[in-house]
Amino acid sequence: MATTDRLTGLFVLWYFNDRLKEETHRAIRSHRPISVLMLDVDHFKRVNDTHGHLAGDAVLKEIAARVKSSLREGDLLARYGGEEMAAILPETSADGAGRVAERIRSAVESKPIESSSKSLQVTISIGVNDLTRIPPSADPTLTASRLLKGADEALYEAKHGGRNCVRIYAGSAASAESLGRTSDIPVTFGTWPS
Repeated sequence: MATTDRLTGLFVLWYFNDRLKEETHRAIRSHRPISVLMLDVDHFKRVNDTHGHLAGDAVLKEIAARVKSSLREGDLLARYGGEEMAAILPETSADGAGRVAERIRSAVESKPIESSSKSLQVTISIGVNDLTRIPPSADPTLTASRLLKGADEALYEAKHGGRNCVRIYAGSAASAESLGRTSDIPVTFGTWPS
């Protein structure tokens, strides 16, 4: 079974999920930090609709390369689906991951992407979460799921808060149900300063 995506060269979703469980287990066992990033290309449908799918493919490949070059060797980047990517940052707190995410966001925004003689300006939104922002659990599978869900919630806030930004999940250690939008437990998000 293939572990990499043909278009971007990034790891595929099933491999990412397996590694996230492993890395989460390691972080729990050793009491070390771990962070997850969820990344989404802003207005990607518009790129495909306006410039065609070949241009969209070129955008995905270039963004994948820029993100990958902004990560350390031990970090893991995967194509999560469509225009979404996810990254595992072992040994990294939310503050450190926020700095990495801002570096990635800036790298994508800083230079247009060339595709079939077209110069396309694209941006990304990023959600960040770490182990300290979710309810504790000795179960690495549950913890990995909570890490990802919090990063996805932060990404949602970034997309609905103007795009082209980084949001850090503030979380709650109260319960698994507090991850999300519930009426009884407020969920807050931090904005990474630029």
